[in-house]
Amino acid sequence: MILVSNMYLTDILSSLSGALKQTSITEWIIFATALIYVVFATIENVWCWLFGILSSTFSIYLCYSSKLFLESGLQVFYVIIGIYGWYQWLYGSKEKTELQIISYSFISNIYLLLIGVIIWIPFGFIAHRYSTQVLPYLDAFITAYSIVATWMTAKKIIENWLYWIVIDSLAIFLYSYRGFYLIALLYFIYTILAFAGYFQWRKKLST
Repeated sequence: MILVSNMYLTDILSSLSGALKQTSITEWIIFATALIYVVFATIENVWCWLFGILSSTFSIYLCYSSKLFLESGLQVFYVIIGIYGWYQWLYGSKEKTELQIISYSFISNIYLLLIGVIIWIPFGFIAHRYSTQVLPYLDAFITAYSIVATWMTAKKIIENWLYWIVIDSLAIFLYSYRGFYLIALLYFIYTILAFAGYFQWRKKLST
């Protein structure tokens, strides 16, 4: 059992090493800007949206050049929601001033979960029927609720971090299953930051 575990760990480390060597400058820019985006969002710094937009813009180029057109379209959405989020954080209150952190009721979160299901099922069906994606419904679930959680972040709804904890945890499994250990590592960091973001925002909400 110990020998098998050591072999598995060696395989992961070897894959990580290979991924690092093959990672392009564009991918490193995406990695860095996406990480800065989450860190800044955690501390409620409005400049997070600039880095989110940059990360998505470079992702559009990367996905389009790799002929991943659906993913390219999704990144276009993230650029648009990034601009929206930037505006909301600065002028989203009724007084057109800085938006404050809010908490949604249980019922409101149920509505958001249902919206996620409405997005998830057709995405999953299309991915399952017309693509060769591994675990298409899981991939579609992550995509659907990422859209919901990103909107929640733009509106400073504190529960967005709880959604991200679930989404990022599932993404760790998905990318590890595919053998993309570097991306899985990034989502592991995201998960830790999502916990930190929730408690940081909870502290500000209670003051």
